[in-house]
Amino acid sequence: GMTLAEYLAETGKTRSQFARELKVSPETIRRYLDENRIPKPTMMRKIALATGCRVTANDFFGIAA
Repeated sequence: GMTLAEYLAETGKTRSQFARELKVSPETIRRYLDENRIPKPTMMRKIALATGCRVTANDFFGIAA
């Protein structure tokens, strides 16, 4: 897996672009990136699906699969 920050860097997507894909505010994505907030399960699923399962719940908790 990879972190959300790594995914955005690799794909060249901005926080705003990714926020639009998930239908959330860029501020929400910023909080996830700053690790101030862990996504709720429903949002974790959206992030996993939006990233082709490259970013999963384990990646937010620093758990290597």
